[in-house]
Amino acid sequence: MKNRNLVKIISVIAVLAITLASFASCGGSLKLESFTVDRTSIKTSYIVGEKIDFSGIKAIAKYSDESLNKIYTYDELTITYAEDITATVGEKEVSVSFDDPNLNIKQETKVKITVTADGVSDGEPLIAVQFEKPQGMTQFDSANSDAGKLSYGTSGFFGQFALGNQTYVIGNENEFKLIPQFAVLSSDDSVRELVAFYSVVEISLDMDGSYVALTKKAGEGNSVSYYDGETLIVTVDTYKGSYQFAQGTEGKKVKISVLPSEDRYITSAPFNPVVVEANIIKAYNVYEAWQLAVIDNVNSEWNDIKIAHGILDFSVSGIVLHANIKITADDVPASFFYTSDKDVVYTNATDPTETVTVAAGTKFLKDVVDIYDRKDDSAFAIEGNFFTLNMREFPLIASPAVFGADAEKDYGSDFSNSTLFHFQTLGEEEYDESSAIENYLDVTIRNLSVNGNAKRDNLIDENENLASAGGLIFVKSVRGSNVIIDNMIGNSTFITYFPDRASMSVNNSKCTDSYQNAAFCFANAEFNVEKSYFEGCGGPVIIASSVIKDNRHPTVNVTESLIKTSVTGEEIWFTAVNANSIVGSIKGLGQGLEMAGIGNIVNASGKMNIMGLLMAHGDDAAEIVTGVGAQGSLSFDGNGMNRFQSAENLHWGAIKQISEYAQAMGSQMPPFFTVTDASGA
Repeated sequence: MKNRNLVKIISVIAVLAITLASFASCGGSLKLESFTVDRTSIKTSYIVGEKIDFSGIKAIAKYSDESLNKIYTYDELTITYAEDITATVGEKEVSVSFDDPNLNIKQETKVKITVTADGVSDGEPLIAVQFEKPQGMTQFDSANSDAGKLSYGTSGFFGQFALGNQTYVIGNENEFKLIPQFAVLSSDDSVRELVAFYSVVEISLDMDGSYVALTKKAGEGNSVSYYDGETLIVTVDTYKGSYQFAQGTEGKKVKISVLPSEDRYITSAPFNPVVVEANIIKAYNVYEAWQLAVIDNVNSEWNDIKIAHGILDFSVSGIVLHANIKITADDVPASFFYTSDKDVVYTNATDPTETVTVAAGTKFLKDVVDIYDRKDDSAFAIEGNFFTLNMREFPLIASPAVFGADAEKDYGSDFSNSTLFHFQTLGEEEYDESSAIENYLDVTIRNLSVNGNAKRDNLIDENENLASAGGLIFVKSVRGSNVIIDNMIGNSTFITYFPDRASMSVNNSKCTDSYQNAAFCFANAEFNVEKSYFEGCGGPVIIASSVIKDNRHPTVNVTESLIKTSVTGEEIWFTAVNANSIVGSIKGLGQGLEMAGIGNIVNASGKMNIMGLLMAHGDDAAEIVTGVGAQGSLSFDGNGMNRFQSAENLHWGAIKQISEYAQAMGSQMPPFFTVTDASGA
């Protein structure tokens, strides 16, 4: 029987808890009798350009077992329809679906809506009653204005960006959408919000700090092209609000001004124009989760999704977010997942009276999956515009202790090794620092917030096996790639930053509630942190893992940053590497350091603040824990440990002095403080 404490600290379960009903109650053949939408709960009549509104929807699922009947609401349903569904008059179709927890399949029904003319009566223009910035732009303005105002220790600090005074960013590799919030009174005096309307657009180009108006040329329909002399800058559909910036415009800054057309709409008082200033970069504009597929150029598993959306052969140089994006299992290839074939009942380890049933058919992520994998030798950018990537509902990795080999895990222990963003440099399959690589993959990630899926629940089954193995690593740079992160917020990821034989720099960023570590630096990784805050991890905040057999050792430099955690020694990391046995030694070392006047790493309640840890990499737990032979460097504002084996390294002498002092005090040095020279002595 497993130690119950070990089980309590490893669990990372974040799955829906739904109990399968007994088939016996319905004769062993449960059926969905009907799935219908209450048409009184939705709006089915629209005018041209009007925004679809199903927010009040009620859909009723009826089963052969009436005890399972349920009314589903907006947040539980998936509503899909053509992007331009209200662009023309006629009868249109909207799909309403939900993932059936009882039959483990997707259930769907269709709803008809009617789109009529734009409400013009007797040739009179519509009356415009609202014209404001899009909600996304308002969110950007608010985050930009508030950034950096809260001080550390203040409520909400870790949810606020560190740097403001940022400029909005637009990509030029596909259409950018600028659709102000626009509402009109229709002929029946009802207020209608339009997502397509006739507008007047003016665009200026920044010329040495001053904006100069572009000339415009009308095209077919509502198309207008804007020029700087003879050079095309952007083509705009002034009805749909779409902007296609020309190739070669990257690096330019523009000001866009939009007003509703006075020929089509009248107002009781003049509206102020919606104005957006933006930098143009070579990147792909993203509004929905499926568009993130353009990042991946490695996994053929993405092909079906790319084909369905016409982006199979679409090559991009980066992405720009223009909305908060929620990523779920439905947004990525099904082959990335293991689907359980049995019900498992779990107990809350801290409250045995609370149980949760994970039903057969639940999706779990397979191990060693790189969701968005990019291999390149140039540059790639992720511009967040202060928006959020939300993986709260993303499946975790299936525990082999529960599901066995079917879970397709590479590891026998409950470790996560799956990554959201995986970047690698083109070159030899095994990067060697001695090999010549002319062009590296340089990645920048800016102004982005991330909510991970690594929750800290304590759930075990009847055999005290874990519900799940782990959540997602946010970003991993491997084999020579270079990732620079600026002004980011990381929250509840399994590991946020993972340089693997590569370099990574994190500046002006915040990271909290990492289930294992804020950063894991592997082999000859270089990890630099400046003006950032990392707090709250299940293990050491930063791990530097030395690969002795390959002579690859990490370097970590932290400056002007707060690195802090508070661990008991019973968290996931200590259990996973079998370090529980040396917790007493660590705490004893802290007391020894305090006696020597250096300072204690253990607080009054017995919790440890392990900012950084240099450890050995290997399969043997004793080797990992003792760290014998591990080399590398950890520096915090010039303080720390340089354990590279070198005659010039003065830290060897310091280690010897501390060791001799401890022995003189009658203490036995813990094994992780052992120094081994190049010959193994």
